[in-house]
Order: sequence, then structure tokens, then C-alpha cells
Amino acid sequence: MTRLVQATGETEAKAKSELKTALRDRSRPAGGEVITSDSTVAELLDYWLDEVDRSDRSSSTKSYYRRAVEKAIKPGLAEVRLHEATTGRIEVFLKSLAAPSAVRDSRTVLRQAFALAARHDAVQHNPVSDTSKPPASMRRAKALTVAEVKLLRQRVKAWQDEQKSGPKRAYDLAEILDVMIGTGSRIGEVLALRWVDVDVTEAGTRVTIAGTVVEVGGRGVERQDHTKTQAGHRTVLVPTFTAEAIERQREREVPSALGLLFPTRTGRPRSPSNVRTAWRKVRGDEFSWVKPHDFRKTVGTMVERELGLSAASAQLGHSGTAVTERHYIERASLGPDVRATLDKLAP
Repeated sequence: MTRLVQATGETEAKAKSELKTALRDRSRPAGGEVITSDSTVAELLDYWLDEVDRSDRSSSTKSYYRRAVEKAIKPGLAEVRLHEATTGRIEVFLKSLAAPSAVRDSRTVLRQAFALAARHDAVQHNPVSDTSKPPASMRRAKALTVAEVKLLRQRVKAWQDEQKSGPKRAYDLAEILDVMIGTGSRIGEVLALRWVDVDVTEAGTRVTIAGTVVEVGGRGVERQDHTKTQAGHRTVLVPTFTAEAIERQREREVPSALGLLFPTRTGRPRSPSNVRTAWRKVRGDEFSWVKPHDFRKTVGTMVERELGLSAASAQLGHSGTAVTERHYIERASLGPDVRATLDKLAP
């Protein structure tokens, strides 16, 4: 349908200017009652976070989104109005972020938030969809050797023993490390273990991975009654050194209302960040690349070498082998010994 648009002004030039403004405003989405084209990006993000909080997404996901909003996006885009948030402007903002992880996180959040704005008719289209996709992380899985694991164990013990007075710092870091290695679990899953998840039998000690610990913005640390994925809920038979570490921790009799193996001194769930901080003090400069998650990759690689990819995937709690192979198995630098096969091609 063709419509006549008119504007008036004191002069011809002013009338033309008013007409251009009227045409521009006709094409600009009006928006809903809450989010409009004149709303700021900060207002959109707050509204979107409220919807996320009311959703059934996990506490860790909600905290992840909120950190990206508060630490990365709002400092750069808070006062920009939605009708000013063009693809080019958002592209410039994303390129200004230093860390690749911040780029990926910010783009993920902005794409979802502007999809909400589009549903409210506050923008004509999602301006984030056409921004450049950040490159995928190229960090390949790297496993520790047996000798390196032994050396790091020694460093943990030496670091704990060198303190002569005051409350013992990370007094059970060695036991946390041995449970991580013996189960191949994530650090949050180990910190969420309860004594009811440990079953000591004549056949050996079984540990059920049934939850995880997450840091929730404004509420501290909480234990979730489910793992990161449905396949992550699993029971594993642990090696002797892990069973012994669990018994050493049992003898400490650290009180915990939740019955946790590794609570804080006050019995609360322990923060994974605090464990990572202690680990950075222990590992040494030559092992600066080693994070707690790399022990999980070490377990995956060793099990895959000895028992195959399917066994490694089951031990790590993956729903399939694709993720295990892509992110948790160190690629062998030495090819298999196929001389007997290739000798058949000899002249």
C-alpha cells in the first residue's frame, strides 16, 4: 500500500529535513511497552537477564551470562540505543575486546539479547547475526606424562608442608588432585562429591558423580544436584591411590551440613576459583600451561591409549566419542608401527 507522507517547515529546506525525519521514523520499529528502539543496550540486557533468570537454565549458565554482561558488554555498549546499535558498531565493539573468550562470550549474549529485541519489534533485524564469527579455540588437548604428574604431586605436598603456623592453606589439595586424577572428573564435580556418593566394597571403592559446584553471582557457591550434562552422571571404580586419598579425607572429619568430601572449613561448598588460585601457586613456571582441567585430559588420553576411545568417553561422562576425541585426547606425535603392512608393497 502506498501512503502519502507530508511535513512542513518555515523554508523548503526545513520542510525537506522534516520529511526525511518523518520517513526515517516511519521505518524505525516502535517497539513494545518495555523494550523500544530508544531503549539502551543496558536496559535490553537487564530485561534479557531477567528472562534468563526465570528460565530453567542451569545456575552456572546464568552466572556465565551475567559475568559477560557486567564485565565485558556494559562497559562498552551500555548507553548505546537500540536504533543506534548497527552491525558495524557492534563489530567495532567486539574487535576492541582483547581476549578471544570475551569476544565469543559477548557475541553469544548479544545475539540472544537482540533476538529478544527483535521479538519486541524494537529492531528490524538482529544486528549481531552478521558480525564476524570469532575463531574457534585452537588449544589442542595436551596430556601430562606419568613423571610430570608425580612431580606435581611432590610440589603440592611440599607447598602444604612448608607452612609452619596458622590455618593450613588448601590442606587437602593433594587429595582433591588424586580424586580428580582417579575419576577424570571436572573440578566442580569433585568439590560436589558427598560421602553418600562413595561406596566402599570388597571389590573396590566406587564413586558416583552426581552433581557439581557452581559460583552464582550474588549468592556465593552452590551445589547443584545434577552434572553439567545428563551423561555426566556416572559411577566409576577408582584406583587404589584415589581410594586412599578419600580415606585420608574421611579421617579429617571436616563437618559439612551437605556431607561434602571437600567443604570449606565452615562446611560450605568450596569455590572452584579458590582451588585454581591455590593450584597456580603450586605448579611452577614450567607448568604454567597446566590447569586443573588438564588432569581430565590426561585421564582421557591415558584411558584411550590403553582401552580405546569408547572407554575414555564413558570414564569422562560424555554422551558420545566425538567430544572426547576432539577436546580431550592428545594426538599422538608418533604414527603406528605399520612396517609389516607396508612391507607387502616391497619390490
